[in-house]
Amino acid sequence: MLPSNNAFPGLALSSHNSSRPAMFRCALLLTVTAALSSPAWADDCPNAQTAKLGFVLERQGTSAEVRPAPGHFVHVVNSYPGGKKQNVIYYRGFFPISRFDDTARSINVPVSDLRAVFPLEPKAKRALTYAPAQPDKVGALISLELTVTGEEQLQLGSCSYNVLVVRNRSLNAEGKVIGEHTDLYSPELGFVLAKRYEERGTQTTVRYQSIKPLGRVAPL
Repeated sequence: MLPSNNAFPGLALSSHNSSRPAMFRCALLLTVTAALSSPAWADDCPNAQTAKLGFVLERQGTSAEVRPAPGHFVHVVNSYPGGKKQNVIYYRGFFPISRFDDTARSINVPVSDLRAVFPLEPKAKRALTYAPAQPDKVGALISLELTVTGEEQLQLGSCSYNVLVVRNRSLNAEGKVIGEHTDLYSPELGFVLAKRYEERGTQTTVRYQSIKPLGRVAPL
């Protein structure tokens, strides 16, 4: 059923068009019908509301199905070429709690209150302590210093997101720096969309290439 003329004022089919060629009127009807039948979600980008239903990130043959879970946790299923899958649980889509696959299992046991770290905001500085663990052993405590150094726009395919630039600095029990990288974190989606590394003065950003709503992924 075609909408009323008020719905599409620019495409109103009134009696004043009766003198126009029948072919023109037919083409006009086909245009309206095509507009109504085409998927309205074709170019949709997940946002703060739709992200609650989950979304899929893809990059070079790998994909990450991101599903929010209760208590501000996020469950991610990473799929790799060859069929390997990995399950990761994050807190707020930022701090990895556990990482399980068919060959390895690791857990980061928080010693600090993770709830005090969030929300992240520009110029914020946060710190937390955790113990990396495996099923049969617990490692030495690691301190993680977080500094939000700014904001920028990140493009994922046709979608654009405002992300926080979060500098991560890991230190061992003796205070020695054992790792550094930068997360590009989307507060809107509640997930890290890219990571940035620096080595010998060279900066490399590893990002996903596309994003789409989870509910609109074609079945396997």
